[in-house]
Amino acid sequence: MTKPTRFEVNGERHYVTDRADKSYPSVTTILSATSSDKSKKALLNWQLKNPNGAMLAAKRGSAVHQACEDYIRGKEITIEEEYLPFWNGISEHLDKYDEFIWSEMPLRPAWKFCTGEDGISRVWSHKYMYCGCPDLLGIRNDTIIIGDFKTSNQPYCRYYPQKGTNRSLFTGWNKFNKCAMQLAAYAQACQETLGITVGCAEIIVSTPEINQSFILNSNELAKFHTKWLQKVRRYQEIKEEERIAKQILKDARDDLTSSDVSTEKSDKADHCPATVS
Repeated sequence: MTKPTRFEVNGERHYVTDRADKSYPSVTTILSATSSDKSKKALLNWQLKNPNGAMLAAKRGSAVHQACEDYIRGKEITIEEEYLPFWNGISEHLDKYDEFIWSEMPLRPAWKFCTGEDGISRVWSHKYMYCGCPDLLGIRNDTIIIGDFKTSNQPYCRYYPQKGTNRSLFTGWNKFNKCAMQLAAYAQACQETLGITVGCAEIIVSTPEINQSFILNSNELAKFHTKWLQKVRRYQEIKEEERIAKQILKDARDDLTSSDVSTEKSDKADHCPATVS
């Protein structure tokens, strides 16, 4: 039986690594677990208002990602008509690359070790204990760029919106920051796993009306790398807090069980007939 490369632990996505005894949570799992209470509440409200929203967004994202993969590999693009507005224009950004070295999976034979027996690819950081799979690694003007494709009903926003502006810009700003941290995390993992240095990052966003390209230079990527490590530390704190809470609960149950057993033994002793000598 093929050993799964990607699996879930208590609903959280994990990946195995090149070490048999080491598997780590995904980048998206860490970002989700460490999001603010305000963000979690906003997401819950959106899910309540859009019961099928997450499923539809995932289906749309998968369709566009597949189109991007096919385009990079020179295959014919087959995408449902309803997703065409999200695909149109993305190829213009891809055409600016001189070479692609990763597209959901490694394109260099030497990196085949990143792909599991089940066809799932990933990179990892043993130093910070996480895994993930970048959308894209490409070369432009001798610079390695790590990229990510995003589909959205509203544009992303690079800078914090001023008060009184459209509320959707705040959502776009949050999404931009989350994606930037994601790319910084992948850049670190690529350095450890592949032995390459990522020079900058690109976020390609497609909406029904427009498509966007955000380039993050090395200094910006370093800033988001620091923010990412803060998320990693917080996630590890959360897991330690959960471990302690489970241990306390287990100890309490064990104590209760021991108390019940002692009481039962005492009751039996009290009801035993006295021995007549």
